[in-house]
Amino acid sequence: MAENRTALFSRKQSGGFYIVDDLAQHPGAIWFVDSGHAAASDAAGFGRTPDAPFATIDYAVGKCTASQGDVIYVMPGHAETVSAAAGLALDVIGISVIGLGNGGLQPTVTLDTANTADVDVDAANVTVENIHFIANFADIAAMIDVNADDFTLRNCRFTQAGAD
Repeated sequence: MAENRTALFSRKQSGGFYIVDDLAQHPGAIWFVDSGHAAASDAAGFGRTPDAPFATIDYAVGKCTASQGDVIYVMPGHAETVSAAAGLALDVIGISVIGLGNGGLQPTVTLDTANTADVDVDAANVTVENIHFIANFADIAAMIDVNADDFTLRNCRFTQAGAD
């Protein structure tokens, strides 16, 4: 069981007290990413709650433990830019990156600056869900470069914003 939560993960909100038993679906650590949150930081002591999230997905990936079922929740409205080859490296076995929100609040990953900018999947059994990928550079060579087995991409959107 992950050290950052108990069997019953709780969050207090006005009007109620909610408890989620998430061990069956996510047995590993749970991390939160939200670039738009005032308290977001890629530093020790962050990422464990939506109230003090990491600022980038790549930093959160680096905190995951291989083959433990760790999950990274990317909060609604998160925006991240990838400007280089392997600028976002999904290189930890068995992680899930799950975007929260829909429509204009769906988390975005924008590839820009160079046509070699990409997301690398370099570990097996990685899942990415509900992320809006935006190509903001003409002739992106490969938006997602999959170099490992059993990659799952689910409910994601792809947009070409750069002129071709």
